[in-house]
Amino acid sequence: MRFIEFLLAVQFLTRIPITIRAPVEEKDLARSMAFFPLVGVLLGVLAASCHALISPFLGRPAGDLLALVFLVVITGNLHGDGLMDTADGLFSGRSREEILEIMKDSRVGSHGATAGFLVFLAKFVLLGQLPGKGVTLGLILMTALGRWAQVYGAALYPYVRKGRGAGNFTVYVGFRELFWASVTVLGFLVVLLGFKGIFLAGGVLAGVAGLGWLIRKKIGGMTGDTLGALNECTEVLTLLILQVLL
Repeated sequence: MRFIEFLLAVQFLTRIPITIRAPVEEKDLARSMAFFPLVGVLLGVLAASCHALISPFLGRPAGDLLALVFLVVITGNLHGDGLMDTADGLFSGRSREEILEIMKDSRVGSHGATAGFLVFLAKFVLLGQLPGKGVTLGLILMTALGRWAQVYGAALYPYVRKGRGAGNFTVYVGFRELFWASVTVLGFLVVLLGFKGIFLAGGVLAGVAGLGWLIRKKIGGMTGDTLGALNECTEVLTLLILQVLL
């Protein structure tokens, strides 16, 4: 694994200005997915820092809200956009080809807007219900596991769009990327939660596998949008399970 792959992961997942002067191919982007959970941890730490700075002055709810807004801004709402496009397509009741066409439309429909609102609201409510010290854990673990879910989806399901697309490089993602992403996220889970981290990992794996199966049943595999939807739903699931573990 090379440092440039980490920089590619940061560049792809965030709006942090990074210039890479070396030639970059689709296989390099695919290999960078091994670092997705690590970038997720970085995002979670930054969001937790934002929360720690704001909460003492504006109160806990404002800290929760602005930490989540910070994540939307620093990622350019990349995954939220994928969630909304996926919801518009999957809940349209159309054929596979029509679903994929709806998901390509840059306009947001009623299903997408509702899904985006409900997921953000769920994060805000669930984050607010965590005990004080649990907020930092929640922000770090949800962002790490959300990015791991993208690697899982890209590695285990085919990319279904014909021709070139934003997620076309995921056809090169395989066992190597999933292995290192899993090792990274499991390491953080055990360090931060001890044996409880294993239960969180199992619950998230079950949820991601179930959602991945439903998406494949609908459209035959993954797109860049559905990987974003996996990320968003996994973040909510992580916060939900933490309600029990913490």
